[in-house]
Amino acid sequence: MKINKIQQFGKDHWSLFGYIGTRVADYGGRLDLIHLRIKNPALQQNILGTMMWKPKYGTRLKGYWNKDGSINSSLLILDHDDYDCLDDLEEAKLIKSFGSGLNPVYKLTKFGAKVHSQLLLHKQAGNNFSDFELSLDVKQKVGKK
Repeated sequence: MKINKIQQFGKDHWSLFGYIGTRVADYGGRLDLIHLRIKNPALQQNILGTMMWKPKYGTRLKGYWNKDGSINSSLLILDHDDYDCLDDLEEAKLIKSFGSGLNPVYKLTKFGAKVHSQLLLHKQAGNNFSDFELSLDVKQKVGKK
């Protein structure tokens, strides 16, 4: 299942996007698979030596966590891992893939670099990935796509 609206991105999308930004800056955009949530049994076995994926590790969308600490379980996509999130980030034109499934390599697009700078400021202020909001000017650009 693809999440085609950037406004639906929650903690898992934004934390992965933040991770990609650090890998672009320090490692030529090459991701370390051990840091990804992977549902594919063959990839998991090859990378971790064991099968660790459970559907409950799926992707949490915006609004999954409520301010009172409760959760909205309808915003958990059970069979959606970081590879699916990578597809969503690319569909949103935040990143561009240059690698493969076994050797994922990404770069930020110009739009992605602008969003990433906002994400960094958000995190620097002590906020969580789960409550990241795009600024109004970026929201307007998303609406024009």
